[in-house]
Amino acid sequence: MSVLSQVEPVQATEAAQILSTQRTLSRRLVHRSAISEVFLTDFQSVDENTFRAAAQLPPRHFYYGDHTARPAMHDPLAVFESVRQMLLCAMHLQHDAGHDTKSITATASLEITDPGPLRARGALDLLLLGDVQLAKNYRDAISRVVHQVRVMAGGRQVGVVTVDTAQRPDTVYEKLRMSHRATPPPMSSAVPVRTDGVAPPPRLVGREQAENVVLENADVTDGAVRARLRVPTTHPSMFEHAQDHVPGPVMMEAARQAALLLAADGQDPDPTGYYPQYLDAEYLRFAELDSDITVVTRRVADPVDGGLRTETAFVQQDETVARMRVRLAAAHTTGAGDAV
Repeated sequence: MSVLSQVEPVQATEAAQILSTQRTLSRRLVHRSAISEVFLTDFQSVDENTFRAAAQLPPRHFYYGDHTARPAMHDPLAVFESVRQMLLCAMHLQHDAGHDTKSITATASLEITDPGPLRARGALDLLLLGDVQLAKNYRDAISRVVHQVRVMAGGRQVGVVTVDTAQRPDTVYEKLRMSHRATPPPMSSAVPVRTDGVAPPPRLVGREQAENVVLENADVTDGAVRARLRVPTTHPSMFEHAQDHVPGPVMMEAARQAALLLAADGQDPDPTGYYPQYLDAEYLRFAELDSDITVVTRRVADPVDGGLRTETAFVQQDETVARMRVRLAAAHTTGAGDAV
């Protein structure tokens, strides 16, 4: 049994009282360039295997707040981003990793267990309760760690995030980046956004703004989507700072949008009634910025009524670089105490 499963409600309440939401943490600790993109507000190590943090989801956000789901709710992927920032901070403050260390995600999962608190209007304070499930060292430095984080809001558990990451010094990371390349990878700041593709209507992928659509040249046939990944290298959130590969959260968004395209297939009106209740990702190789990535999404059987389950492969130069599974749930389903 993990440490997190033993946390009593009173302990969570005490943690919420100790942690502050009155400020944001250093941008350097969460690897962000813009203050507006920092959601983490406090962090505390409890012991060798336990840590906690506070975060605040903004009431409005160009990217995370741009959704057509009704009733409106805070984006589950904004919840994931808050946890991602917490874990980057934990690498430095919990595991003593230096700033010359890169975090490389192997797998990640998000499950929303209670969407009710996400329907609150305005800014939403989160309490993040972290647990080290596995840690490995190499030469007295952290080399791999599996974290599980319980996400709390309003005294209720919203969901659980689990992430498996490798930690590599910059010199080792550079060698890894060249393992499947003949030339150094370009930085996103030097890669222009392609303009030869045709994006689907934003509302068919759950968006109001065309700038937030990450699929193009999409074909929906026989319960499957095949599209090209649109890599928005100038986007203020998805590429908030320069990257040498396509970030995992961008591909998460593409998997969600492809699932929504399937939900819209043959339906009228468009799919405003779904949110991502579950998403898990497996990253097999770096997704490069300088060649096309094909997104292939198929329906799979969903044992729960009222949802849609999909599997997505990201294919680049005939190699699968990532796999993801998404479950869309009905956004209109509410529970006792939901804020709508």
